[in-house]
Amino acid sequence: MQLRSRENTFMATLPDGRESSFLKGTYLQEILDFCRPDDKEAIVLGRVNNSAVSLLETVNEDCHIEWIRITDPEGQRSYRATLSLLLFRAVKDCFPDKHLLIDHSLGNGFYCEWKSDTTASKGQMKKLKARMLELISHDLPIVPTPVLRPQAYEILESVGESPDVYSGDAGRARYTFFALGDHQLPLGFPLFSTTRKIQNFDLLPWKPGFILIFPKEDNPTQLASLPNQKKLFNVFQEYGKWEKILKVEKIADINKAIDSGEIEDLVKIAEGLHEKKIAYIADIITRKRQDLRVVLIAGPSSSGKTTFTKRLAIQLQVNGLRPMMLSLDNYFLNRARTPLNEDGKPDYESLRAIDVARLNTDLRGLLEGEQVLLRKYDFMTGEGLDGDEARLEAGQPILIEGIHGLNNELTSDVPSKNKLKIYVSALTQINIMDHMRVPTSDVRMLRRMIRDVQFRNHTPEHTIETWPDVRRGEEQNIFPYQEAADIIFNSSLMYELAVLRSEVLPHLELVPRELKAYSEAQRLKELLCYFKALPSEIVPMNSILSEFIGKSSFKY
Repeated sequence: MQLRSRENTFMATLPDGRESSFLKGTYLQEILDFCRPDDKEAIVLGRVNNSAVSLLETVNEDCHIEWIRITDPEGQRSYRATLSLLLFRAVKDCFPDKHLLIDHSLGNGFYCEWKSDTTASKGQMKKLKARMLELISHDLPIVPTPVLRPQAYEILESVGESPDVYSGDAGRARYTFFALGDHQLPLGFPLFSTTRKIQNFDLLPWKPGFILIFPKEDNPTQLASLPNQKKLFNVFQEYGKWEKILKVEKIADINKAIDSGEIEDLVKIAEGLHEKKIAYIADIITRKRQDLRVVLIAGPSSSGKTTFTKRLAIQLQVNGLRPMMLSLDNYFLNRARTPLNEDGKPDYESLRAIDVARLNTDLRGLLEGEQVLLRKYDFMTGEGLDGDEARLEAGQPILIEGIHGLNNELTSDVPSKNKLKIYVSALTQINIMDHMRVPTSDVRMLRRMIRDVQFRNHTPEHTIETWPDVRRGEEQNIFPYQEAADIIFNSSLMYELAVLRSEVLPHLELVPRELKAYSEAQRLKELLCYFKALPSEIVPMNSILSEFIGKSSFKY
């Protein structure tokens, strides 16, 4: 493309390595049309100088451009955000008197409900789906729109949202909203450029609301199945009712509590709820101590399993029991026998990396009252060794923490009546706005990030770059078994993102723009900036959060 004045142009390095000159103000969609990649229809966003942007954004400076496809993680995030805007618009068109709440994730979808406490009907869902399909068929543009702060307040108030959601970022003057016709909303991530790019979705009843179902991540033409997650849903519902009682359902409520000084009481209440739940679990184990001999504690990365286990052990001791702690890490196979993943690297996340036979032999011996020579693992040599001798006392429980705890294959020789399975995860219920939720995986990634910085000498970009592998392992080894849990413990704390803002934000700001992790770092920065900052001193030393920010009274 030949252009005359360098003052009016910019140079773009394209994905195929070519350099081309374009007029300033050229839409990214026009550059995509110029490039004409073979899979053009699968491209939903662009990455400009490592920032994810809508195809309807204009480009005005020299840049490096890459394409984001619908099956990429960023493409999937955009798909879900775009569907949320479509659903919001359909609700306004079909039921202007209804107020939609996109409450939390559930399986491969979002659980939604009316804020009026009325149950969503099948007829309403049918009407909403028909309207969404109509909006898709019209190929409507979804336009990123810069909005000044006063105008942003007006738009939010018009849809029933509090402008206090922006009180944590008081110095910011401009925001990006996305317009679908006359409807504008902030979505926290770039959206598709047109409704036509949405290939598949469904609305399925899930009383009292419904689930917005997404397509499969690796195949957008196929819908994911309806989740079988009744236990997980009940935990979300219980936590949501508790937040309603405390009147802390959204970020604006947290910010108000920080301003008023009420946050100190909320911290105590949140931590008190954790302690009460842990004591309740300890009481169950104590009452059934003749049968419940093996307590298996599982959960995804950075869910707080370790601190939970230590606090449970204390509560058991309060009840007069002295639990034996057994670490799955000591049952790794010798490194030479560790299975490989699809990239040819050792797969320590796999159950096949555990010496399951030896574990079951030891457990069986302990439960039968025998003296057992336990195993330990030398991480330096990658070899298993003989450990300490142990004998289980009458009624003494064994606590085992590890990602495979809910998988029956791990402890196949232990009768079901002798096992209690506990699933620990940070099931965040705080919403940014009624149409914007805080992803539970984001909270865990931020926890892991600050722990990586403080204890593992890893940068935030390292955490971001390795997170997809962590998530893949969770999808394979943890999430399929979560409904097998006897008890689900929600390790989320309503105030923790305000503390994580103080702890993590300075490190995110150092992520260099030339790295691919920059885009994700920017997204996480935006999430944290919704919150007013809380100092880490407010966190009790026995809190699950202290495990990650480095102020815990427990030794790890």
